[in-house]
Amino acid sequence: MNSAVNSTNINLQLVESLLQAIHSLSPAEQILLRSRLLADPLTTKPENYTVRQSVIDILNQSPTPQLFPTPEEVDCYLQQERSTWDN
Repeated sequence: MNSAVNSTNINLQLVESLLQAIHSLSPAEQILLRSRLLADPLTTKPENYTVRQSVIDILNQSPTPQLFPTPEEVDCYLQQERSTWDN
């Protein structure tokens, strides 16, 4: 067990009842609960904890427009570039 867990009084009965309540929620309610728990600033996180964003989220936050609006345009561009390597 984690040393932080060992040094804390844990009400196992409360934990078990919470788990049972969570399992009785619908999938949508469980997702909402997870998102709220993860967004809670009072939740303790390790010092080196960083939120990982998807590449799409990072690109969508970019102040400059994307060079290629669709994956098909990226493929076309790459094919054109590769064809110049052979010449």
